Amino acid sequence: MKENIWFALLLTTLAGLSTTIGSLIGLIVKKPSAKFMSFTLGFSAGVMILVSFVELLADSIDSIGFLSAHIGLFIGMILFFMLDFFIPHEYIGQHDYKTT
Repeated sequence: MKENIWFALLLTTLAGLSTTIGSLIGLIVKKPSAKFMSFTLGFSAGVMILVSFVELLADSIDSIGFLSAHIGLFIGMILFFMLDFFIPHEYIGQHDYKTT
């Protein structure tokens, strides 16, 4: 029981430090470049998606088993990338920034 309390305290501390470090970056960088903004927004979106998939994957493993859950996950990822590749799309403001 005590180990769970210390683990929970560690996770809470890490979450608080992450928020603090993120806000300090926002205060230090006055005028972020488009490259920096693209990287940080992409990274944060990736972390949120990862957390969602890990939660869903754990429930799927309990329901249908390890192998079936992972096969379904990878098939879904492949289908998602194929949709992104084959369906033409343009983002708002895509040509406003220099990325090189």
